[in-house]
Amino acid sequence: MNENNCTITSMEVLATIIIPAFRRTRYVGDAIRSALAQTLKSIEIIVVDDSDSEDIKNICYSFEDARLTYRSNKIRLGVLVSCNNAVSESNGQYITVLNDDDLIAPEFLERSVNIMENKPHLALIFCDHWIIDEHGIIQNYLSDSNTTYWHRNSLTEGELKNPVEDLFNGSISVGSTSVFRKSLIDTSMAYKDVGVCADLWMACVYVHSQLPIYYIPDRLASYRVHGDSETNGGTPRLPDSERYIYGFLLHEQWFPDKNELIKKRIVGATFRSAKSRLVSGNKKEARELFALCIKKYRSLRCVIGFILCMLPHSFSMRFISLKRKKFYSNVR
Repeated sequence: MNENNCTITSMEVLATIIIPAFRRTRYVGDAIRSALAQTLKSIEIIVVDDSDSEDIKNICYSFEDARLTYRSNKIRLGVLVSCNNAVSESNGQYITVLNDDDLIAPEFLERSVNIMENKPHLALIFCDHWIIDEHGIIQNYLSDSNTTYWHRNSLTEGELKNPVEDLFNGSISVGSTSVFRKSLIDTSMAYKDVGVCADLWMACVYVHSQLPIYYIPDRLASYRVHGDSETNGGTPRLPDSERYIYGFLLHEQWFPDKNELIKKRIVGATFRSAKSRLVSGNKKEARELFALCIKKYRSLRCVIGFILCMLPHSFSMRFISLKRKKFYSNVR
């Protein structure tokens, strides 16, 4: 393994796998093993540790493979900036970003790269994925439901014909399921405020830039559902990132035909940001966000949230617990 020193030359590397890591150690070894198991052998793997964790460093050092490089950030930079730095230092013509808790199938890169080699105009390729549990066991029903929910069941293999619709349907999966052509990556768009929603942001950038995107309907990656994932963490980081992205799209008028839908997405993200703060006891910020949502969008659920901010915390939590299903049901 290499540390902060890529010894593989660009002539030898066809693809780069970037694994952003932050504190979690339970699954990163599995992610690295799935990267090393690729049938495409001309690869390099860069683990970017945004927590400067000695444990993650030791896990990386346990793999004796010259294709693996460990890098750490002494100061936290966030996912997008960390990956952007890794892209700048990478040698591969193609880039994939593998989350530290996800997996890719052995043939993922070989199939994706072969298509992009034969179609040099393509900027991005993505595939469908499995849902796995914390033990790595495939959840067939959830996988099928997920494909249907995000409308990927109606997509056929090939270049997207309606990328804007596919973007707002959530069909375009960027992250562990995608491969980028490095020469077409715009590093100037790596905004730190994007936060944990770098995948959504990159999909928006590529669709707005009208770069050709190709879809493989096979499940060549696995998305792990577990208690430590960002979507289950209960923090405002995820909705705060969504608020920034959708606010940017609206302000810059990237997709004017979708303005009403974008406003609804902003309402949903604002509501969830405020709710997470209410649950954690930060009533002042929660109240301000609920009030903002009421003023701008006249949201009924934000009125309920604002009222809860005025009540004793214990009562608010009992109400949320009793009404949990209804309280969450219209978030998206």
